[in-house]
Amino acid sequence: MKILAVSDIHGRLEYEKKIIEMLSTSDLIVISGDITNFGGRREALEVLNTIRKYNQNILAVPGNCDRYDVLELLKDEHINLHGEIKKIGDLTFFGIGGSGHTPFNTPQEYSDEEIIKILNNYENKGGKQILVSHSPPINTAVDRTLMGIHAGSKLIRQFIEKNQFDLCLCGHIHEARNTDKLGKTLIVNPGPFPKYYATIEITDRIRIFL
Repeated sequence: MKILAVSDIHGRLEYEKKIIEMLSTSDLIVISGDITNFGGRREALEVLNTIRKYNQNILAVPGNCDRYDVLELLKDEHINLHGEIKKIGDLTFFGIGGSGHTPFNTPQEYSDEEIIKILNNYENKGGKQILVSHSPPINTAVDRTLMGIHAGSKLIRQFIEKNQFDLCLCGHIHEARNTDKLGKTLIVNPGPFPKYYATIEITDRIRIFL
């Protein structure tokens, strides 16, 4: 399985030839949120349809900059991972979108209680376990802002430490494009698409190309 991990698209629709080739040759596109830039259903559908010109296989969670109707769109399109489990071959995907409360009052934010309720939908269905989270886990190489502040989620970190996923794909902190590891969980923040992305090759092991 070759996964193209992308995040923080923010409505961008112009893709260079290299990006189109990466989209076309991947088995699956996984979007870790912020499909739009404070947009809704219409703007998100534009992005999804642009990607679908090159690849029909998409799974996604919304980001904190996506309005709540983006989540409804993902559900209607049967590609939603927010609070849902999708099994593809030997891979089990589960996701959580949006973010915790921020100082910026962005469109899709959740309280700690709401986040815990969403995470409680997870169940290990066997095979390799992949978490798709818009927010990165706190105190890692994938959540450090330009000011040096770790702005990730404590609850996401606890969730990873408890369940020991094989892989976590995240985003949210644009400048924290990097990889890290918590226990056995490989963590990837691919940076904002389409300038940045990550290729994940999954066989008996997981290889990350950032």
